Amino acid sequence: MQQTTRIRTATPDDFERIVELENLCFSKEHAYTRRQLHYLLIKANSTVLVETTGTLIRGFLIILYRRGTTVAGIETINVDPTHRKKGIGLQLLSVAEEHLRKKGIQKIRLEVSISNNVAIKLYEHAGFQKIMLLKKYYHYDHEDSRDAYRMVKELH
Repeated sequence: MQQTTRIRTATPDDFERIVELENLCFSKEHAYTRRQLHYLLIKANSTVLVETTGTLIRGFLIILYRRGTTVAGIETINVDPTHRKKGIGLQLLSVAEEHLRKKGIQKIRLEVSISNNVAIKLYEHAGFQKIMLLKKYYHYDHEDSRDAYRMVKELH
């Protein structure tokens, strides 16, 4: 029997699994801390979406808003490594776009390491375009680079 998958807004009860996924997806120097994730989930001007199957959270996405603008940013997206290649990232991005359109957001932006080819492919598949190279964007090397691309998608 296949379990139903869905994407919903995260609740404080999801916090421990979000922390666990962050640490599964990123090395210690790249991962958000518990404190940062708590802020992003509870206090920031943000939306956190989770993808679930049954009761298991397999992925999450954090959107940050800039007050007074029609631009939002994808802060991070994580999919459990054991559940990748199942379209979860693309589904999270798609639901995020629907959510943002309803809020009147006209543009989504994000930054991604130039060496993170899997993520770049995902974002390009979702309709994002590279608009700028950001030299020394990261404090730590991401696969031998600190550079990032800024990518954007216009919402119509």
